[in-house]
Amino acid sequence: MSQHALQALLAPSSTVVLTGQDAADPILTALLKALSKNNKGLTLVGVKPHWGAENSPIKHYSSLSELTQPYDLAILAGKTTQPMSEIIAACSQAGIHALLMLSWTGEPPSDIQHHLRQHNVRLLGPNSFGICRPKQGISAWLGLTHPLPGRLALMSQSGTVASALVDWASWQGIGFSQVVAMGSPVDVMPSQVLDFLSNDFDSQAILMYLQSVGQPTRFLSSLRAASRSKPVAVVTEHNLGADPRVLDAALMRTGAVRGRRLNDLIGAASVMTNARRIKEGALMIIGNGAGPGELAAQRAAELNLSLLEPDQVLREQLENIVDQRGHIGPVSTVWASCPSDVFVDLAQTALSSKSCGAVLLMLSPTALIDLSSFYEQVIALHRKQKKLIMVCLLGGGDIVSMRTRLNEAGIPTFRTPETAIEGFQFLEQFQRNQQLAKQSPDSNAASQQVNIEQARKHLKTFIRQGKTQLCAADFAPVLALFHLSFAQFPRSQSVIKAALHVRIFRDPVFGTAIGVALGGSDQGSPQKSEVVGLPPLNTLLARDLISQLLPPGNYPQVEALLLNVSSLACELPECQTLQLSKLYIDQYDCLNGDIAITLAPCSNARRYDHLAIQPYPRQWVSHLTLRDGSNTTVRPVRPEDSPLIADFVRGMSKETRYLRFISNIEELTPRMLSSMSHIDYDREMAFMAVHEINGKERLIGTSRYIDNFDDQSCEFAVVLDDEFQGQGLASYLMKQLFLAAADKGIRVMQGIVLAENKRMITFCKHLGFSIKRDPDDISQVIATITLTNEVIAALQAKKE
Repeated sequence: MSQHALQALLAPSSTVVLTGQDAADPILTALLKALSKNNKGLTLVGVKPHWGAENSPIKHYSSLSELTQPYDLAILAGKTTQPMSEIIAACSQAGIHALLMLSWTGEPPSDIQHHLRQHNVRLLGPNSFGICRPKQGISAWLGLTHPLPGRLALMSQSGTVASALVDWASWQGIGFSQVVAMGSPVDVMPSQVLDFLSNDFDSQAILMYLQSVGQPTRFLSSLRAASRSKPVAVVTEHNLGADPRVLDAALMRTGAVRGRRLNDLIGAASVMTNARRIKEGALMIIGNGAGPGELAAQRAAELNLSLLEPDQVLREQLENIVDQRGHIGPVSTVWASCPSDVFVDLAQTALSSKSCGAVLLMLSPTALIDLSSFYEQVIALHRKQKKLIMVCLLGGGDIVSMRTRLNEAGIPTFRTPETAIEGFQFLEQFQRNQQLAKQSPDSNAASQQVNIEQARKHLKTFIRQGKTQLCAADFAPVLALFHLSFAQFPRSQSVIKAALHVRIFRDPVFGTAIGVALGGSDQGSPQKSEVVGLPPLNTLLARDLISQLLPPGNYPQVEALLLNVSSLACELPECQTLQLSKLYIDQYDCLNGDIAITLAPCSNARRYDHLAIQPYPRQWVSHLTLRDGSNTTVRPVRPEDSPLIADFVRGMSKETRYLRFISNIEELTPRMLSSMSHIDYDREMAFMAVHEINGKERLIGTSRYIDNFDDQSCEFAVVLDDEFQGQGLASYLMKQLFLAAADKGIRVMQGIVLAENKRMITFCKHLGFSIKRDPDDISQVIATITLTNEVIAALQAKKE
């Protein structure tokens, strides 16, 4: 159960090549040459190719049924007239459940998907450029350059882009843990590859080139999960068909950073696997020539990055080191004839100041500086302090190997001033986006006591009457329900001097979005200054939007406006567009402006299906009366519940902790607490039973499931406070978990239970689980239940 669903596909321990029917196929020939570099032998099924290698013995079979040993992965490389249905069925019968398809097929994707599901086979491709896992010696890859081993993962939907990135990175000494060139996805989607990479210990950072995202909610969920544990940089093709501002807003909410050019991925690669977090303070540039430093400063200005202007104390310290052999400023220049210790002393002194968060050492190759000495001193400085040091070494020749050595030592190293600045900006954006990604806002409607049913009743009445374009008078009652009240007042009483334009609109990829701009507009046409966010918003996210439009300050009325608009966007999917133009706000939160609304019928099967980012799932909040007559609230976990969870685990008996975590832990680590409280509701669920005792909340039980990344199964866990055993709480928590999992389309739930935990095994049997010994560990059993329609219908009937 611990092995990822895509392990055999992306990190296979054995492979077999399906050669097709053309012995001279160029894709087949290129693949065999690639495989022969890292494999002592090859196993081929199909025609005998016009290729051989002296040091690579070849096993050849005419069909998969002749294989004498099991294989993890089959690679379809050559042209074939055999239907995909037969190929997939043959793989399954041979015990192969992963297929990498480098060739193309004209068969409909829906037919291929049907056969894959029928035979339990996963497919990467068709038209894939292959996979690499250098450390493991896997190179089923059509690129010219084979990647160096490293800690950076690359996922690209374009094979030629992947090949170019690997070539560029290898030239700079940057290695890869995994390369996945997806091709045209039919089965395995980018989100599922991301799930694998986010759980891959060898991959410490991820680069992505995307041409499509598949199901946007699941993609953003996977991206958020990945960037929670490691840096992720994304470059997309033509904004994926989305509004570019919506795409930016979506990626920011995941914690990932977006690049605009392929070169941005190279800049990001240099810092992602090496760089430390940026401490408080600005960047200082130190170089041995004015020209490169000014190019760096120019790029920083274009990106609105602030460089350090030394205060009087720091300036005097730095000038004493330079001793009239250079210039001190945001870009400090030292004479080329100075020894390397001058550059390093300047960096050390600057980093000792609170005002300096990072330094960039920028050197052009000259005969006047000892690069070996520079290398040793920079390494020593890097090891003894915690702030960020970056190095830009211009030029080629021996400089290339020096850059590689610095990268290997954990110091981000660059070829040009511009890429160095872009790398620093990546780190700044990453840290900002990480804060935004931690937000799990509600729709705000519940806390504001909005009568959602009444609002939707209004809209359905209009739609039945055929009214899809509403005037202000028609929609005013609905707006009032969301605390958006309009009144006439002089503009001089407005808390903002310039008019606002706020709109709800539908993006073709990411669904409902909110745009905010300064100044009026005609019928909601977007302004050049418009900033965009994805609902749901909370106070922090609303303030982030406001900070991009208005001068620094407090704007509680504007915050309230955006939160209320966010609630409306979340709760009323029938509202296709809402335009609030030439908008002013007074101190009592009253609005003055123009309104335009467009309605459309909504047939979403589930609440919030129109949103790319799911809000806190308030629909799962419930109340339970225990057998002792006391009442408890059962609700999904929230990020602020970390202290409750920590106290809960700390208060367990040693036996209960051991049976739950299958280890002798005393308390949860900060990382474990974060992962248990900051969850993504699209891929996992955790229910908490919260008891209020003397006005203070106490966690008395919890159940949770985590998606197995195969879109159909999950793992579960449940644990109670020892004091509340036998109260009917465990059964209720599990039944709520069944309903939530089924609502997400999950059909199989499994859990690992210690064989000695007889009470838990009996409990699982009572709920309908089947119990089997874990084939990998005789001290454990696996509890499994299938969430059939009949099981869920029975649970829902009991609930009603």
